[in-house]
Amino acid sequence: MKYHYDVNGAEAIVRDIRVYDAGDLTIGQAVCSGPVATAANAGGAITADPVVLSNIIGVMNETVTAASVTATGVDVYGKVIINPGAVYLAKYSQLAADDVPLTAADTTGKTLTVTQVTDHEGGWAYITSVGGTTGGYGNLSKIGAVTGTTVLTSATSYDDSLEGNLVGDTAIVIIPPFNADVAGGSVDLAADSINVAGYNASAGAGAAIILDNYIESSTRPMEMLRSAMSGYNYAAEAPQFYGDLMFSEHLLNCGGVVNTRVIN
Repeated sequence: MKYHYDVNGAEAIVRDIRVYDAGDLTIGQAVCSGPVATAANAGGAITADPVVLSNIIGVMNETVTAASVTATGVDVYGKVIINPGAVYLAKYSQLAADDVPLTAADTTGKTLTVTQVTDHEGGWAYITSVGGTTGGYGNLSKIGAVTGTTVLTSATSYDDSLEGNLVGDTAIVIIPPFNADVAGGSVDLAADSINVAGYNASAGAGAAIILDNYIESSTRPMEMLRSAMSGYNYAAEAPQFYGDLMFSEHLLNCGGVVNTRVIN
């Protein structure tokens, strides 16, 4: 993810933060305050848990390949964007691990049957398929209705140019703005703590929200998703999707119920 804007109108605030992690810290990766009573992490930033996203310090603005060592006084610093009001442009992952499989076919492509945990009217569904070659690959639908949290129906004014989908097709469910699955949560990041996972068979419990969504491809400049884009097959473009992501449990905001600053 990368800095997009600040809801308070501020420029990006970049600070050198002491960092600790078992692996590399990568540019665009969300980092948080270390757990209480974990000496190696105390006073530093570590990779944020992608399905929790509490105690967020910010997002890495460079890649760091070394770690601080508290016991021997080795300090390693990395540049971190620390704005509590920052909004980051985060790509929706299209990896199979972050997709949801279709459990029924539809020759019209107007409905997707998937395993969901809640309703997501107002969101979007994009069929990635396995390898991006079969079934309804490229179908993009604005979700106009949900039946029993499993059948996603395309908005009826825009649903006439879709390909039939198959059992085994995979899809990403793009999160509606300000939507949440569970109290205090909304969005999970992918395992890399950089990309958005989208909704799959698990609740989106990460303490972050989406403010708006975008589409982009090699032939299309980035633009906000709007209903008139629904009901078409975009396979020839192989688009990517992005969301404006803001952290609800930023350490400097003092907000929410999950913040647990280190108390010695």
